[in-house]
Amino acid sequence: MSLRVHVEKRQEGIFVVTLDGRLDTNTYRLCDKRPAPLFDVSTKVLMFDMTKLNYISSMGLQVLFMARKAIEAHKGSVIMANLQPQITKVFEIVKALPPEAIFQSIEEADDYFDLMQRREIEKKNDSPEG
Repeated sequence: MSLRVHVEKRQEGIFVVTLDGRLDTNTYRLCDKRPAPLFDVSTKVLMFDMTKLNYISSMGLQVLFMARKAIEAHKGSVIMANLQPQITKVFEIVKALPPEAIFQSIEEADDYFDLMQRREIEKKNDSPEG
């Protein structure tokens, strides 16, 4: 089975990478290559939508860890959404992501982003300079 990778800009600095298929030794290069242009300071959040990801190997995990490291180097965040039970189990086994980086759906992640942005606006408005 193959892997399809789709990158979508949700809003300024927020991108969704949808993974469909298997992320393994045979397909990891595609997942490594497609989002790579986003690994810069303009990306604040890189979300991996795993609704259709049905398998992940250690090479797949490595790709996701490398993406996380690249994005966090610029003070951004990598989050995961819609993990299938077998994918969740792999992340649990390797203790790979903090729970706050995993969302049950894209909508749940969007609600989180909205809340964080409102808090930032409130902080700015409450500051002496705002």
